[in-house]
Amino acid sequence: MKKVFLSVVIPFYNSSRTARESITSVFSEIENLYQDKKLAKIFSLEDTVSEIICCNDGAVDGTAEYLDGISNADFSDGNTSFIELKVMHLKNGGAASARNAGLNVCRGEYIAFNDSDDMWLKDSLVKRLSILSEEPNADLITANHERESQKLPKLAKAKSHVNLFYISIKDELYKNYYTTQNSILKRRIIDSGIRFKEGMRYSEEVYFFIQIVSKYKCIFLNEKMSRSVMSKERFGESGLSGNLRAMEKGELRSLKLAYNELYITHGQYVSAAIFSVLKYFRRILIVAKRKANKR
Repeated sequence: MKKVFLSVVIPFYNSSRTARESITSVFSEIENLYQDKKLAKIFSLEDTVSEIICCNDGAVDGTAEYLDGISNADFSDGNTSFIELKVMHLKNGGAASARNAGLNVCRGEYIAFNDSDDMWLKDSLVKRLSILSEEPNADLITANHERESQKLPKLAKAKSHVNLFYISIKDELYKNYYTTQNSILKRRIIDSGIRFKEGMRYSEEVYFFIQIVSKYKCIFLNEKMSRSVMSKERFGESGLSGNLRAMEKGELRSLKLAYNELYITHGQYVSAAIFSVLKYFRRILIVAKRKANKR
């Protein structure tokens, strides 16, 4: 059995309209990775494979049937024997549960995620892994979803790249830098037992990344590495992110979990919770203005 270099976990729920684009983008980026001579040498990719783990979260719209029928030939007409497509059928438990199911069986030295309605941009995988190779002490890299860049507070800057920054737990409490679609993490994080919180269906990534950033060195690339297949807004439009109230409750629960499990102090918890509520009301105003402009 060949060594697995990269595992990509993708949860699917009623995603029949976007599943193909999501998988295609990941498949193509893994192809580009193995064709990149520099990275192939750095990571010794010659005798490895990478896996895409598709976790069907109890979909009822034809997603399960689509996933059962996919093969490498659907995404490339070349030799892609170094990519393994795997499908897991699960009882509906939400994205957190589906991602955990994938994490529990993944074998990669590096682990990444995508969402079923999002796609990786061209060369995004090569770029992120190139940066990780230049930052050997970093355990995780993440980047922007749906926006080219964002205004940042004063963050510690990395020397290897002009748009690269270190994220501390204090930084993360007030602004969620980590997007699952763009995060690549080293195996040892998963081996430590860190997982998404089972049962959480909204803002589950907040708690997941607080656990990581409290223990490991994490870097943020202030560049766009992924986008929505349907070109939807980042929040307040559709899907889980369309339910602002539930998203806010999930974020507050994540902060409470972080406090209860001693990742943050009481003072950090209170100030972060207040700031979160203020962000919530700001988002309500943004969505209201957006809808008014569309009338």
